[in-house]
Amino acid sequence: MTYRDLREQNRRSWNAVVGAHDSHRGDLATFLREGGETLFPEERALLGELAGKTLAHLQCNSGWDSLSLARLGAAVTGVDISDEAIATAGELSAKTGIPALFERADVYDWLKEAASSGRRFDVVFSSYGVACWLPDLEAWAEGIAAVLEPSTGRFVL
Repeated sequence: MTYRDLREQNRRSWNAVVGAHDSHRGDLATFLREGGETLFPEERALLGELAGKTLAHLQCNSGWDSLSLARLGAAVTGVDISDEAIATAGELSAKTGIPALFERADVYDWLKEAASSGRRFDVVFSSYGVACWLPDLEAWAEGIAAVLEPSTGRFVL
């Protein structure tokens, strides 16, 4: 089985479980709309000031952290392999009125395409629980480096 086969299997698996994965979150739209935040204090401390920054949130799942990041002033692009997660993220953005761009893509493909088209970000963020889904950490890290603003870009994991 190739890495691409593994990633496609992962996409199908996440598509099947997004509803169950999100079911314990309650009324997240109201929570976010009323100023709630889903980031852990440790993540906030590592991220620092985000106002006016461009931020790529890799493996964003259903977008709740992406919208928390956008509420902090970042122009957020959330990326996830799951069609269902990205659809949910877009719906959550619409329900909350918090703007963010969500793109459904395999993270490896997205990083290559973003780099080759000249897209650059001040911050690239991935939250806890993402590395275990990545079969090639070296390619992931190289892709992240290629989309960070030269000299000033930061990766937060």
